[in-house]
Amino acid sequence: MRALGYAVESICAVLWEQGVQVAARTYRAWKTRLPALRTLEDARLTDALRALNVADAKGRRRPEIL
Repeated sequence: MRALGYAVESICAVLWEQGVQVAARTYRAWKTRLPALRTLEDARLTDALRALNVADAKGRRRPEIL
């Protein structure tokens, strides 16, 4: 929405009218916060699983799909 010229405050105002109570400062705090260690570990494991090659019944290698 920002690419279309909308400010965080106006988006939060519309969300507030729809019953989603989000303050602009809450969004900005989330945006600047470092990702949680659990999120980083989940991403690492997902990448490792996607890198696996699993042979099917005919011996062909195919990537693991998540």
